[in-house]
Amino acid sequence: MTPIRIARSFIAAESVAEIVAAEYDCPPPVSAKLFSKLLRTQDNDHYLVTAGDGQQYAFRLYQQGNRFRKVESDYLYEMDWLNFLKDHQLPVSYPIRRRDGGYLGRLDAPEGTRYYALFSLAYGDPMSLKDPEQLYTMGETMGRVHVVSNDFTSPHTRKPIDLTYLLDRPLERIGRTWTDDRVANLDLVTAAAEEARDELAGLLGKFPADGWGPIGGDFHQGSVFFDETNRPTFFNFDLCGPGWRAYDVAAFLSNGNLMHAPAERAEAFFAGYFAVRPLTDEEHAAVAPFLTIRRVWLMGAFAREDGLVGHTFMGSI
Repeated sequence: MTPIRIARSFIAAESVAEIVAAEYDCPPPVSAKLFSKLLRTQDNDHYLVTAGDGQQYAFRLYQQGNRFRKVESDYLYEMDWLNFLKDHQLPVSYPIRRRDGGYLGRLDAPEGTRYYALFSLAYGDPMSLKDPEQLYTMGETMGRVHVVSNDFTSPHTRKPIDLTYLLDRPLERIGRTWTDDRVANLDLVTAAAEEARDELAGLLGKFPADGWGPIGGDFHQGSVFFDETNRPTFFNFDLCGPGWRAYDVAAFLSNGNLMHAPAERAEAFFAGYFAVRPLTDEEHAAVAPFLTIRRVWLMGAFAREDGLVGHTFMGSI
């Protein structure tokens, strides 16, 4: 029989419920169901877990680690940072302690080792990019996360969100998967990336001491929910790590496409951020090249082998 390779597996919800019941202090009966999602192998799998007392949680089964060069310490750093933010009264979804005292579990999936964790559930609705109050709160909370995290330490290491991560590896993946009939477009992407790198070269050395530190790496309107009193809960810190705070700002602007929205939206966000942590002139100037770098990084993320399960959208026949 010809050996096969499994690109992506999905764990049965009943098995997730059994794991939670066995490893966490959740009153029985425990049930779970997979959140609706697109089938993309670069995404994690999330299950809505309901305990016998009605309390609900989010169970995250991380993608196979080697897809983003992650090892156990990367996940443990994330757990440590979220607990740190929770202890400092930041509104984040935080990991739930296991019966063994830890926060991270692992299982042997058909494609290899996958890690998992149980998190508090974020309630409410996704942030509205048209709501100036929510945009202000988004900026203010991001600023608080950055300032508070200057004091964060962890015995676990996490790979940095540096130019190797943001540019070098994405460009290599893009070049490897680009088709020959579109080589001119590849040259355009490469030229834009190198121009952004050159712009940053004269700015990074002038950043303030706290211009680098723990960042979310992927703040966007879909990863913060606001409840009925307009209080936020931030979640989905899978792309966190040590990085430039100005990049974190640029990533949010890019994710929300605020550069092409009415000016008052970006102004509301910056007003909130600057109320806590004003950007220096050099950091502010770096936002523009970081926007280009963010686009290149996204292209590289979607250029990963096995990135999508299939190549077309399903439609009516």
